Amino acid sequence: MPPYDIYVPEDLQDALRYMDDNGETTSIIARGTDLLPRLRRRLISASDLLDISGLEKEMRYIREVDGTIQLGALTTVSDLEGSPLLGRELELIRDAAVKFGAPQIRNVATVGGNLCSATSSEDLIPVFLALDAKVRLSSVKKERVLPLRDFILGKRTIFRKSGEILTEVELPPLAPNSSSAYEKIGRRNSLIIALVNMAAVISMEEDMETVRQARIALNRVAGRVPQRAPSTEASLAGKRLTQDALSNAQAALASELSLTDDFRASGAYRLEIAKIYLGRLLDRCASRLGGG
Repeated sequence: MPPYDIYVPEDLQDALRYMDDNGETTSIIARGTDLLPRLRRRLISASDLLDISGLEKEMRYIREVDGTIQLGALTTVSDLEGSPLLGRELELIRDAAVKFGAPQIRNVATVGGNLCSATSSEDLIPVFLALDAKVRLSSVKKERVLPLRDFILGKRTIFRKSGEILTEVELPPLAPNSSSAYEKIGRRNSLIIALVNMAAVISMEEDMETVRQARIALNRVAGRVPQRAPSTEASLAGKRLTQDALSNAQAALASELSLTDDFRASGAYRLEIAKIYLGRLLDRCASRLGGG
C-alpha cells in the first residue's frame, strides 16, 4: 500500500473547509470498497485522503420531501434494500440492491461512492439515470444541483470541482401509472461485475396500455459508462407493449449500443443479452402495473 496522509473531519463543514484548502490533491474516501483496492493495486495515486465515513449523522438518510426522495451520499446499499420509502414504482432500486455484491459489501458500499466511481459495472448508475436523478454537490461557497447524466462525463471521470463533496442524490416524483425494474448478468449469481446491467422506468397513459414515456439506461450505450438509450426510449413512446413494439425497440437498442469484446464477454453476447433484458424488463414493468 502506498503511503498517504488522511484527514478525519469533525463534521461536514469541517470537511468542506478542508476540501476548499486541499481539494486539488485530495481524494475522498467513505468506506473504500472501490478506492482502497485501486490504491493497493497502484492503479491510482493519492497522497491525501479525506475520510468522510464518520459523517453519517449528516449524510446517511432516506427521506421524502414534497414528493422528492432524498438519499444522503453515505446511505448504504443495505439501507436502500430495507427502506419502506423505496417500494411501489421505485422497485428497481431494490432489484439492484439485492444483486449488489455480498451482504458484507452492501452494508458498507455507499450511494455516493458508487456514483463517483463512474464505470460501466456500477449497479446504481443505470438505476438513477432511469429515475432522472440529480446530484447535490456542496462546497464552502455554494451548492450545485445537476442531473446525474451531466455529472458522469466518462469512465472514472465526473464533474466535481476540487472543493466539492457529493452530499445527496435526489429522485424526482414519477408520473402516475409508473413502474420500474432492473436486471443484471455476470459470470455467477453473486459477487459479480456486471456484463450487462439495465434499468427501465415505464409510465403508461390512462388506458394502461399505451406507453407515455420510457426511460431505459444500461452500461456501454455509447462507450464504457452507463447512459440512457434515447432511440430505444423514443421507439416505445406512444406504443402498446406488443411483440412488434418490442422488436422495433430491440432494433433501436442494437443501433445505439457500443459494445466491444473483452476478457469477460464478447460484444455480440452482450448485445443479445441486452435485447433479451429489454423484453424482460418491459414485461416485468407491465406486470407490476397489473397489466401482464
